[in-house]
Amino acid sequence: MLHIGIDDTDSIHGGCTTWVATEVIKELSEFDLIGHPRLVRLNPNVPWKTRGNGAVSFTFGKGIGPKKKIGEFQGVEIFNFEKGIEMNYDTDSILSRLKNIITKHSHPDSQPGIVISDLFLPEGLYWQGVTGIVSKEILEDAIEGATVLGFRGSRGVYGAACSLAWSGNTNNGAISHTWELIGYREEKKWGTFREISSESVKEVSDKEGVFSCIDLDGKIAMVPNSPCPVLWGFRGTDDSTLIHNFNYLGPEKPIRWLLYKTNQATDDHLCSKEISEFIDGDSVWMEASVSSKPVVIEGGHRFFSVKNSSNESIECAAFEPTKSFRHIIDKLEVGDSVIICGSFKKETINLEKIKIESLAPRYRKPSNPLCKCGKRTHSSGKNSYYRCKDCGEKYERPEMIEVVSDLKLGWYEPPASSRRHLSTPVSLISKHE
Repeated sequence: MLHIGIDDTDSIHGGCTTWVATEVIKELSEFDLIGHPRLVRLNPNVPWKTRGNGAVSFTFGKGIGPKKKIGEFQGVEIFNFEKGIEMNYDTDSILSRLKNIITKHSHPDSQPGIVISDLFLPEGLYWQGVTGIVSKEILEDAIEGATVLGFRGSRGVYGAACSLAWSGNTNNGAISHTWELIGYREEKKWGTFREISSESVKEVSDKEGVFSCIDLDGKIAMVPNSPCPVLWGFRGTDDSTLIHNFNYLGPEKPIRWLLYKTNQATDDHLCSKEISEFIDGDSVWMEASVSSKPVVIEGGHRFFSVKNSSNESIECAAFEPTKSFRHIIDKLEVGDSVIICGSFKKETINLEKIKIESLAPRYRKPSNPLCKCGKRTHSSGKNSYYRCKDCGEKYERPEMIEVVSDLKLGWYEPPASSRRHLSTPVSLISKHE
């Protein structure tokens, strides 16, 4: 089979690797798509990432058996086949055609990479790329025998190779893959306002298995803010739901659409380590107990500490972009048992989500005792007695009163617009626990 991986054709200033993917499918129209085009998100903490750190890959050949419509480009239907057989191809010719596409459609600030292989690459390469940093030695070993081309620094070769190493069938958690149907705009509209109503987004977001479309406050999360070709990205756990419902979105309609199989919402980036083993760039999952009450600093950011079973301590943060999620953090008390998920940087875990597993007792101070003379007493100092200022009578400090917290057990997360592509939404976790 002809396997192709492509990465890093965009930058923070523009471009879109999935748009390039549609151009590749158009160019190689003499081949059939075997399986689905794949959109593979990699380590979200690498310092040189583009907006979503996503690579794309495809398998081409001669399809056998039934075919399925998975896209449409300006009225031309795009199909894929579940199974296929090899077709003869000239690698140099394929590479030359791909080079022309990358040259035309990649952003000047990008460092694109192309990998062409007869086989899928070793899956260990994907896990290294999604949880850590791929070294040059690991990459060279994994792509031995493949054809590789890089541009302007060639950083995209790493992501392109990793995308060809993702099987989409196994993972560390309960979700092996999800789907994203991406709609694209006509080129003259790139960089202009996208006319997608919140009402149409709300309608599709209510479908079973659909996720990350809209925030609770009505803010649309599936429409990008960048000047890229993407009109919207419609995500879900069932591909047919996306295909049968994307037409409700509008009023602006896509001129192209394509369904991708993706590792989004799988939590593949999370790993479990001892705190002493954390390194900058890790995305971690850990059981812990809260060891300090949250504090608020300028900007509205929340910070608190947790400790693990080995009594190692680490600071956690919920930054302002997590919005209402910070109000959950405000309710934590020392001794609460939690599961922490987030990225580690500069000795701090930037929270992606948190599970409250059990709550420590909560207490409040009772009202100051009434003196027998009828006046309200006053505290004589911390942990000291109470005294009536009128008659001088002294009273023992009353016991604290235990109260019931309104904080419920379970998972909590930031709004969809602040969530990482790889983070499994709480709505999906509850169905797989």
